[in-house]
Amino acid sequence: MSEQTTTNGNKNVVLICGEPNTGKSTSLMKLRNQNKMVYLNCDLKELPFRSRFAVNVEVSDAYNVLDYIDEIEQQPGIEGGVLDTITFLMSMFERQYVITAKDTQKAWGAYGNFYRDLIHRLKSGTKDYAILAHVDTQYNEAKMAMDSKVPIKGAVGKIGIEADFTTILTTKQMPIKKLEGFENDLLHVSEDEKEDGFKYVFVTRVSKDSVGEKMRSAMGLWDRKELYIDNDLNQVFARLKQYYGS
Repeated sequence: MSEQTTTNGNKNVVLICGEPNTGKSTSLMKLRNQNKMVYLNCDLKELPFRSRFAVNVEVSDAYNVLDYIDEIEQQPGIEGGVLDTITFLMSMFERQYVITAKDTQKAWGAYGNFYRDLIHRLKSGTKDYAILAHVDTQYNEAKMAMDSKVPIKGAVGKIGIEADFTTILTTKQMPIKKLEGFENDLLHVSEDEKEDGFKYVFVTRVSKDSVGEKMRSAMGLWDRKELYIDNDLNQVFARLKQYYGS
């Protein structure tokens, strides 16, 4: 049996990183099973399209997210969930349980434990999960280059949450001309996009144009020519299932 089918953990967990207005939420629009997914709204914002999610939860208490994931796993008619965003979720936890705590050292320990509990639930689960995240890009003097990461505080932030995900994609708003030469079966440019002059895409790996960013995936998940693909999570989950045989 191949290594792909014997490795442990949920392979259908994707971290989607990006700056504002680069298509993170838009990537959810074409999910074929949207009506069987739970949307966990931590940013408390409206989606940029008419959604068909089975449940749209406005998260008001960070700890509740752990219970929601447990419920997703227990419901046979639900195929997965979307967390939008983990950045705001961790900020919510800090605001609710760290800033107000009498013992802040203990509270920061709880912050780390909460994050680890969240990751454990996702990795031990059996369903599809898209974890959206904002990124912060700053100049790294040691590397003498721009460095992009998900801004999380505490010990978790020092390591970086990217270390806990096997599949990481970034969102970009790309001029159509810059996509020339990167044609592939997962990249489709519509007439409207040609007229607008730009397209929202997923970037699947680090290239000379994205040094310092944190894209990653299992070797062979994407062909070399699939550097830029549609920002369509439906395609991503389909490829993961094809690759891992799940």
